Amino acid sequence: MPFSIVVNKNAERFYDEGEDVWPKRYAIWGRLVAAQPDQVGYVIIDAKSLNLFMPSVFPPLKADTLEELAGMMDLPADKLKATVAEFNAACGDTSGFHPTELGRVTTSGLTPPKTNWARPITEPPFYGYSLRTGVTFTYLGLKVDDTAQCSTPDGKIKNLWAAGETMAGSILGQGYLAGFGMTIGTVFGRIAGREAAVYAN
Repeated sequence: MPFSIVVNKNAERFYDEGEDVWPKRYAIWGRLVAAQPDQVGYVIIDAKSLNLFMPSVFPPLKADTLEELAGMMDLPADKLKATVAEFNAACGDTSGFHPTELGRVTTSGLTPPKTNWARPITEPPFYGYSLRTGVTFTYLGLKVDDTAQCSTPDGKIKNLWAAGETMAGSILGQGYLAGFGMTIGTVFGRIAGREAAVYAN
């Protein structure tokens, strides 16, 4: 997202794609996309941005024109072209662009703004990815204490411990950094294993 614009099925932008680096923002995009019509979003980039991020599992759609790309993505071509033109016109000096830094290369007079990595989408070929929602953490699941032991309103469950995403809601309130789920699994997996071993003996 940071090097793109993201539009909904009406080819309208709906959030600041350059708010922060991706490990701090990719999780919130599920909620954002879920709030859009048909719960789908579309990433639009041009040739100069294609190699700035980790390769995706699935290749993007590729087209020589925005109109052609819109057709491939079932987006209204005129509206996509207008959205890109409006975005491009709002981009300013891009000399401070650096793909791993918050360089304040921003738009001006655009709603929503793009506060970092705002470069015009002008160099063909153009590329597109569709975005769908997914579940990372439910923020629900099992309640545990600091020994990873599960509990209910009636008290602790004497022979049940939990680790990882099934109990992540006990730790996470809102949002998380990349890799935090694995950290929770590692730390509480060790604690739960130790406590279960003590119980078994």
